[in-house]
Amino acid sequence: MSVGRREFIQYCIASCAMSTLLPGRSDAATGGGANLIIGGGRYRDSDTNKVHYLISINDLNEKTTQRVALDFFPHGIHQRPDIPHRLAIFEKKGPGSCEFDLRERKVVRTLTTDPTRHFYGHGCYSSDSSLLYCTESYLDTFDGIIAIRDSKTMEFLGEFPTYGKEPHECKFIDHGRTMVISNGGGNLRGAPPSVTYVDVASQKLLETVEPTNSALNTGHFAIDADGGLVIISAPRSGLGPTGLGGVSIRPRGEDVLSLAQPSAITGRMQGEALSVVIHQGKRIAAVTHPDGNMITFWSMTSRQLISSLDIPGPRGVTLSSDEKHFIVSYGPQAMLMSVALDTLEPIADSRIQGTYLTGSHIYNWSRVMTEMLYPGPVG
Repeated sequence: MSVGRREFIQYCIASCAMSTLLPGRSDAATGGGANLIIGGGRYRDSDTNKVHYLISINDLNEKTTQRVALDFFPHGIHQRPDIPHRLAIFEKKGPGSCEFDLRERKVVRTLTTDPTRHFYGHGCYSSDSSLLYCTESYLDTFDGIIAIRDSKTMEFLGEFPTYGKEPHECKFIDHGRTMVISNGGGNLRGAPPSVTYVDVASQKLLETVEPTNSALNTGHFAIDADGGLVIISAPRSGLGPTGLGGVSIRPRGEDVLSLAQPSAITGRMQGEALSVVIHQGKRIAAVTHPDGNMITFWSMTSRQLISSLDIPGPRGVTLSSDEKHFIVSYGPQAMLMSVALDTLEPIADSRIQGTYLTGSHIYNWSRVMTEMLYPGPVG
């Protein structure tokens, strides 16, 4: 079917083969293949000028796409450990959040927050699934909190500080004892960006990590199997659209370093470095740079660039279930493509067009202990 007079936000009009828009429940079974790739999307109806939001569900084996309408633009998607087809979905910098049933293809319930705060895009469940933790920020001070909710009722139970301004992503390590949180910070004269490590039981700050390049904020991050940290960044607030983003890496036991070499690559990192995933076996971090039109691949041990791949507007990146490929969403037709781990080159026949995956992230629901759940334990 054709997209017709619909326009992907940030992209041009494109065709959408084998795609179905589902207003609510679908009778299709969850799964159906070894790689079920999900993520957020939005498009504009050129006839009405209305912007529509959705979650896009893509079976890479069958090369099919299904779409379920939502009333906000999905950013982070996080899996409930005891009910894997239940997902918590969050808007970035807004009031939108819901619990979504992937099997039923429908919203189970909506989440709300205090009107003095907004959701900031991510969350995570406790290892026993009883609690849902969400990054939120106060609208007046930008102070960050982790809001705690009962996962069954979504009742607000309390909060603790993120120890920074404008928090974004949060992940558990150490069997759920420690939460790692990125705090975007303010402008160059404001609060410094950081990644903080917080003891969940005491809610006390354990450690603060700041990029060595003061022009970078802290956006998304990933942690490798031995505790090494990679932080990806946009330029600090106020630096404008021509500012450079970047990548910072801290191997376990070492200090963090914001990478400046090779300059031919880091000088192309205009705007934000958007999404990151680590191949745990190879210790390779793949990072997307939408405005730089490239993906970069970095060694988590040596902090050296391994390779880069020119690709138009890459956004989300994840791993295939067999961990032999990186999977990336990209380009003006909202495509999906696989990149071979052994060559770090695209697989020509892997492309799927018109997926509506125009958000910041994609997630492979079919992987065990993926970034949706987060690959703890670490420590």
